[in-house]
Amino acid sequence: MQELQRWVAENLAKDLSIEVLAQRAAMSARNLERVFAREIGNTPARYVKQVRVEAARKQLESTDHGVNQIASCCGFSSAEVLRRCFLRHFKIAPSQYRKRCRMRAG
Repeated sequence: MQELQRWVAENLAKDLSIEVLAQRAAMSARNLERVFAREIGNTPARYVKQVRVEAARKQLESTDHGVNQIASCCGFSSAEVLRRCFLRHFKIAPSQYRKRCRMRAG
């Protein structure tokens, strides 16, 4: 599973559906879900979303890229989907998060 986790982190902009991940791990989708949950403690879909949100957070802190560009780079279908996921995860919008980071740094 560690190799799959590493591959996910390196390929965020790609299709990371359960079918693609299962094929990459040489397992059935159902078996991957079971093994992943047992070893990682999360479903593959939740894990992918978590890694994408974390990658977006890092880009908001370290780049001047727009939210649209960050969303695309991190594999979100739109800036709005990124915004909703970010709000759920961090309880703050991406643009507000970036402002706070800059205020702390400046």
